[in-house]
Amino acid sequence: MGPASPDGRRDPALLLWPLASLLLPLLPLLVLAVSALEWPRRLVMVVPEGQRVLSAPFELRDGWLGSPRLTLTAEIPPNSSVELDVALLDGSGNTVLSFTKDGWRASGTWAEEGESGTWEEGDAGLALAMRPGRTGRFQLAVQLQDLLDEAGRPLPKPVVVRGSVRSHSVDAPLLLFTAVVTQATALVLLMACYGVARGRWVRRSDEGVAAIRCDVGGPGLVRVAVVARWELPHDDPPLGQPPPTAALELRVCDALGRPCLRHRQMVAVAHRSSDGDHWLSAHHVIHLRLPEPGSHRFRVQLPETFRADGDLWEIEWLRLTVEDGLRTPRPVPVLSLDALTEAR
Repeated sequence: MGPASPDGRRDPALLLWPLASLLLPLLPLLVLAVSALEWPRRLVMVVPEGQRVLSAPFELRDGWLGSPRLTLTAEIPPNSSVELDVALLDGSGNTVLSFTKDGWRASGTWAEEGESGTWEEGDAGLALAMRPGRTGRFQLAVQLQDLLDEAGRPLPKPVVVRGSVRSHSVDAPLLLFTAVVTQATALVLLMACYGVARGRWVRRSDEGVAAIRCDVGGPGLVRVAVVARWELPHDDPPLGQPPPTAALELRVCDALGRPCLRHRQMVAVAHRSSDGDHWLSAHHVIHLRLPEPGSHRFRVQLPETFRADGDLWEIEWLRLTVEDGLRTPRPVPVLSLDALTEAR
């Protein structure tokens, strides 16, 4: 809904609800930010062969935000393999989950075309996401079954197992992808609500006057956009400062040629240059409200030439665009017909 007009009626051209779609991409980012506030709980266990070692107790919280996530990494010597039995125990010591992890670590050297170096790869870690079903305190029980060298011989040394526990872990890449897709969807919605007109007419002129006759009016606003460009008749830089403003006149007539509106105002003129070329440009938009549909003629006029400090700026082209049935996301100045206005 849009705000009420001075006479108490709602402005039908002001459409606000699509702007709420810009908040949707913030939801997955908010979930990601809230999840990042939780610091992981660190676990360290030294596990000799044949012994079952318990970790320090930790809390797993069940809820709507993410899921608990356990990560474990066994620190083993190069060129060895390991087999670990891992169990998750509740506060009463009952086994909630158990599994076996087989890990390995290999390293060596390489030489090719006179160059050499070392390489190393392995798989001695795991990550586990789960839903405990209830909030409570838990422990990990880790038992070393085998630690073997590359020849299959046992290695008589304990294994250091490091882990981390998070109660609210989320899939960050998926949330970022969701935010990007939602943002793109919101932009498409805004374009459909604010960028699509019921009708659009364009006229380009090589003079300082352009006119269009078209059938406009009804719900929404009529937008009249004027773009113009002036250039010097030569390639030399301008001698002085170009004029800062230009007089724009808009006239609107009905189907019988009777004048409905005459609007004059000063519009800003910008000086542009690129690769030695210099030109002046002006861009201005006027919104009109025509309650009843009908044929109307729109005529705009700008100065064809400027004289400033010995420079003669001549108009290169003028483009007039008329769009009908537009909605706006914010209040804009609107001209009504049957009026003669002049802005300084």
